[in-house]
Amino acid sequence: MRAFEDALQKLAKAKGFKPERRPLLEGAFHFITSSEKPPFLILQAPTGYGKTLLSYALAVHSLYDAKLFDRIIHVLPMRSIIEDIQKTAEEAFGFSRTKMMGSSGEFLHLFPLNITTADTFTWDLLKLNTKRRHRIKAGKEFGYDYLTQASILTSLVIFDEAHFLLEDKSMVTAFLSVIEFLTSQKVPIVIMTATLSEAHKKIFKKYANKNNYNFKVLDPENDDPFIKRELKKDIKIEFNRGDPLNFIEPGRRNAIIVNSVKRAVEIFDRAKNIWPERDRVMLIHGRMTSSHKRDLINCLRKWQKEGDFLLIGTQAVEAGIDFSVDLMITDRAPINSLIQRFGRVARYKNEKEGEIIILEDAPYGPYPEDKVEKTLDLMKRGQILPRIPETYQTIVTEVHRSITKNVNRELKGELVRLMKDPSKRAPDVLSAVESLTVRGISIMRDFLIPLLVEDDMVLITPRKLLELYSKELVEIKGFNKEIKSLEDAYKVAKSVALGENIEIIFIGNYDWERGIP
Repeated sequence: MRAFEDALQKLAKAKGFKPERRPLLEGAFHFITSSEKPPFLILQAPTGYGKTLLSYALAVHSLYDAKLFDRIIHVLPMRSIIEDIQKTAEEAFGFSRTKMMGSSGEFLHLFPLNITTADTFTWDLLKLNTKRRHRIKAGKEFGYDYLTQASILTSLVIFDEAHFLLEDKSMVTAFLSVIEFLTSQKVPIVIMTATLSEAHKKIFKKYANKNNYNFKVLDPENDDPFIKRELKKDIKIEFNRGDPLNFIEPGRRNAIIVNSVKRAVEIFDRAKNIWPERDRVMLIHGRMTSSHKRDLINCLRKWQKEGDFLLIGTQAVEAGIDFSVDLMITDRAPINSLIQRFGRVARYKNEKEGEIIILEDAPYGPYPEDKVEKTLDLMKRGQILPRIPETYQTIVTEVHRSITKNVNRELKGELVRLMKDPSKRAPDVLSAVESLTVRGISIMRDFLIPLLVEDDMVLITPRKLLELYSKELVEIKGFNKEIKSLEDAYKVAKSVALGENIEIIFIGNYDWERGIP
């Protein structure tokens, strides 16, 4: 446990907190480092538990003992979470790197701690490093194909906030393909999330048992100091209807979390006119540049120490952004999303009470209506505590009974074959991906389009591209056709996915309050 204690002390010093025992993480660390067979661990850690400490501790351990793995790859579902983890890792340990499409100089995973997105990680396993795509297509090189894949196969892979990947229709097929391939290669795996259904666990257990892993599920015990602390908090959850701004309370730290960027911007614009201090209202959503979000998060941390504020956000703040509020008003959503949102209420050790209002008449999209309705129905039947898993685990299992209906079995088989087959090198993979794309099959992220904003990038949908183009706010280089319909916008998205030399550049004035609205 020397590496665990070393990591805990360094993290506490960097973040300025007094170390507190985390038995769940200690148990996870011991299970992984003492396992005689490849470990497959599901770690069900409540929001705010500090589960990222496990990544840091295992990275330190790999420096002492590399028998099971010689580095950690920490995989996250979205770019917005990465920077916060990387900043902490760099401050405390100085031995980590990030690897993301379009924003990283790294081409291998060689550091003790490597932080990456699910998209980039999947392409790397497919032996298709996207940075070399044009040269591969031109037949000038193979890219880094087996080199990047090999750097993963000697690692321990941690999938953080894995529920995002399992419940995303555009990601679940690729994610399960990755799990099937990694387990076939005996790569140690950790799945971390606060909300995992029994159906999800059965799928992971099937892959683990098939390949002779040491499989384990860890939940916090009732005598865990974190659980004891949270049981003493008074967090009220109520259901209501109407305008979310009707429920905000000046003098408290407020957050309004909604399901769409359009709704968030509309609420933000009205909030600026009614909140007592206009400069203490903040908007955060997914169509902001990474540098913009980074500045906002730094500002939010400062506000927390100074007094009241009003934060308006979307799903972009559900995970990875460390903040706490006294009052949260949220749109209705499936249980896994709500638990992530609730985890930002009275989050810290010295905070004793908080209030949550769920707007049951709010728009449910982009979520499936049946899952949203079932969540609210089950929540009304009993009391849940936001950071006590046993109070909401049954609801998670009931709402997320099956994920197999979202899996494209043909695509899954093709992806696993491309990962496994040693004769399939980068040009072969690229050809297969192009063939799938032409057929309208998106491997990941449903044909999202990278929009260049100054020196940064924002991902947008084809529908958003059409809107911005019609307002003459974007310039498209390398696509010699007018964008007059959604079909045209999808053609641009497919061309980008095919690796064609196309740039979509934002030529409007970027709004440093609202991002790309």
